[in-house]
Amino acid sequence: MDIYETIKQAMKDLKSVYDLAAVCYDYLQLQIDNQIRFISEYVEFSDNPKQNNPNQNDLLKFSNDMKELLLSEGYWNDRVANMILVKTLSVKNRLKPFGEDIYNTATIAYFLLMGIDLYAESQFENAQNAPLNQGYQGNSFIYRCQKESILSPAAKQNHFRETIQAVEIRNSFSCLKILGKSELKQGMQPPKMVTLSIDKDDFARNSLADNQLLKIVTIPWGSEQTCRFPKIQGNAFRIEYSDSYKRGCIKKALTLLEAAVRHKANIIVFPEYVCCPEVQEAIGKYLRDTRQENPDKIKDLLMVIAGSGWTEDDNNVASVYSYSGKLLGMHYKYASFDKMMKDTQADNSGERWIEGLRNPGRESIIVQIPKIGSVMTAICRDISNWDYSEKIARIFQTDFLMVPAWSPSLHHAFQSQLESMTAANTRTCSVVCNCCAAQSDDDFEKGLVVTPYKSSSRVVGKTRMIRLNKLSAERCRHCRGCIFCLTLSFHPQDVVKGRMVRSIRNFKA
Repeated sequence: MDIYETIKQAMKDLKSVYDLAAVCYDYLQLQIDNQIRFISEYVEFSDNPKQNNPNQNDLLKFSNDMKELLLSEGYWNDRVANMILVKTLSVKNRLKPFGEDIYNTATIAYFLLMGIDLYAESQFENAQNAPLNQGYQGNSFIYRCQKESILSPAAKQNHFRETIQAVEIRNSFSCLKILGKSELKQGMQPPKMVTLSIDKDDFARNSLADNQLLKIVTIPWGSEQTCRFPKIQGNAFRIEYSDSYKRGCIKKALTLLEAAVRHKANIIVFPEYVCCPEVQEAIGKYLRDTRQENPDKIKDLLMVIAGSGWTEDDNNVASVYSYSGKLLGMHYKYASFDKMMKDTQADNSGERWIEGLRNPGRESIIVQIPKIGSVMTAICRDISNWDYSEKIARIFQTDFLMVPAWSPSLHHAFQSQLESMTAANTRTCSVVCNCCAAQSDDDFEKGLVVTPYKSSSRVVGKTRMIRLNKLSAERCRHCRGCIFCLTLSFHPQDVVKGRMVRSIRNFKA
């Protein structure tokens, strides 16, 4: 079947223009066995007109007509669907022979998808939870991402190179992001993408991008025992929270959260494991109550990554809240801790410990903050074993990556991986919030931040450690919790000098 017949057959499942986009993309994936050749020979323009596909001008007009049709109607309905069918049939009947017939005919689907991409660029304010193709979900998921972020002006002024991407059909579009079903591991749902809702008259939050500063507060919690790691079966372990932790965890979490809010945090990150479900729910309730009773108190806050906690069904889950206390989504850790623990008291090599996750990676969340960028969450080993996290960050061109962690080794587990991710994406800023309890008493490094830096002609990831100074280290012996305030500057002069991390300050709760 050609694209006209394919769309006609799928009409009953098309509930939005993004369902149509999924139909077009799945069709192209099925028809095109060499995407490089298709794009370079059948789609792109050459300086020599004799080498070009003779249908290109007509196809470009078709693409623009699709955009104008969608913009003029404003919403999906039967009339729009039928008009698209009519126009698709019309361009099909006018198509001049060129090269291989399968590839030549497939250009109609490509330029129809291009028209949807052009239309989608103007629709960011009409926020919808993604994936956007809810009626038709054959082999792919469709997302819509904002093109600009808080770093964009500095990146343009400092001539950051474009991201190096594979020559693939899905990389041809500026606004649409496409994820194949086959790219998900077994048991995973596609990432949920939501847009943070900010009122037009909310001056403080809307002016953050104009100020070109962002304050991220990490909360390493403390060195006291919060949990145990008992084996449940074979070498699989789970998390059990100590009684002393349960008695005081909510009060401590809210005390630390209050301290972060007092220091005008825009984004707050708790570490791995310490935010059991009760703590996460208390954080959400605090935000909801504060929004209702004293909204000025949290006027600078955008979102809270409420660490991660172990659930009764044996999953390691982070909850992500908006400033209003709305649960935006959850991230299920996908990469289990797995290590051979050496027995220093015996001659044998020790035994293997594996985190007993029941539904690894079942849910994940990407939050788009208007004018700021997209924020992705990963948990500890999701970065150390970074295959899937790296893929998602690359496909969606993630602007910010927030990582709750419980790790004795920040350098080995995170630094090189996050630096590589930034170098590949050119604009990804990452923050790791590590739990003090995972480290030895003499380890003052409580996290790290990786930001883009243009070194000669290359964009690389530049790392700053989040660490205690000597005075603060003395206070750790009588720990009541502390916070680290990271001020990130997106001013062009700070970006070009490699000084995006303007300051890292440590405060008592």
